[in-house]
Amino acid sequence: MIEQQKISEHSHKVIIRPNPAMPWPLLKKIYLIFALFILMIAIILTTINLYLAIPFYGAEVALLGYALYITSLRSVYYEEILIDEDHIKLSFVQRKNIKDYNFVRQWTYFGYQKATRTRPSEISIHYKGKKILIGQRVNEADKKELINLLKTFQIRLV
Repeated sequence: MIEQQKISEHSHKVIIRPNPAMPWPLLKKIYLIFALFILMIAIILTTINLYLAIPFYGAEVALLGYALYITSLRSVYYEEILIDEDHIKLSFVQRKNIKDYNFVRQWTYFGYQKATRTRPSEISIHYKGKKILIGQRVNEADKKELINLLKTFQIRLV
């Protein structure tokens, strides 16, 4: 998903987010439905005096909740490109882990390689001989949208 915000007349912010497999509210609903199903099984087992299996069901629900929580926390990732008149700032953000790169706009250009049968398309920023890939976690339609958006900012595209 590509989001664009206009900060001022010459300053823009582009946020690149991969589409999550499941959003957090849906994950919570699925977890609650699963927990209620396990609770019903535990109640049925209690009525026929099979008490030994109940702690294992509780442990299973607790471990599933923990796994879903950790998975959703680690999937919070986005890339942020801040473009103004003179500079381009690129940030890779995963929770509290942030990697920042600053570029001079006149000496920076974006590269785009089209997809082939064996590899996906590639968008990169080139500066002083360095190549940094962006938008690796988004699909092809979002990459094309990002390229069209970068063209509107009048940045060199090779």
